[in-house]
Amino acid sequence: MDNEILPLDDETQLYCDIGRHGWSELFLTFKGQIKTVRVSSVFSDLPHEVLRVCRSAIDNSDVRVALCDEPGGSILEIKADKKQQHTVILSLFDVNEQVVAFDEDHEGELVLSIRIRRQRLVGMLLAELWKTHMHFRQASYQIGRDTFPHAELIEINKRWDESPLGPSFLK
Repeated sequence: MDNEILPLDDETQLYCDIGRHGWSELFLTFKGQIKTVRVSSVFSDLPHEVLRVCRSAIDNSDVRVALCDEPGGSILEIKADKKQQHTVILSLFDVNEQVVAFDEDHEGELVLSIRIRRQRLVGMLLAELWKTHMHFRQASYQIGRDTFPHAELIEINKRWDESPLGPSFLK
């Protein structure tokens, strides 16, 4: 899809559920639809991959991350836009093949491609991880969940706060 013709999307929302026993989901709501990306922690670390996307959006650089399920999964990609540097192109590709694990270079079927403000993307994704970060203060919440990258989340939030996209609203 030609990035030049994509209008700015201020409606699509992203949500994360860092679940128990190695299962998590990334939810995208767009145009009245909900797309669920199920992720197995055996093959993909959802919080770490979301932080990679946030770091890339803050730095205005390209990234592709593999979000593997069992089998198949999705590829989440952002591409920097050198003409409209306050935006990135966010794309999601489904991998429907019966592969158990794959990397970010794997091809997939395009599900959606939108132009989104970098600040909005970082805010949505970091807010989702921040909620989990705060819930981990409760011992009962930690039961059955994998470790969480608390220090990396705080470091990326600080980068956001100090970047031209800041200040962060997560304090």
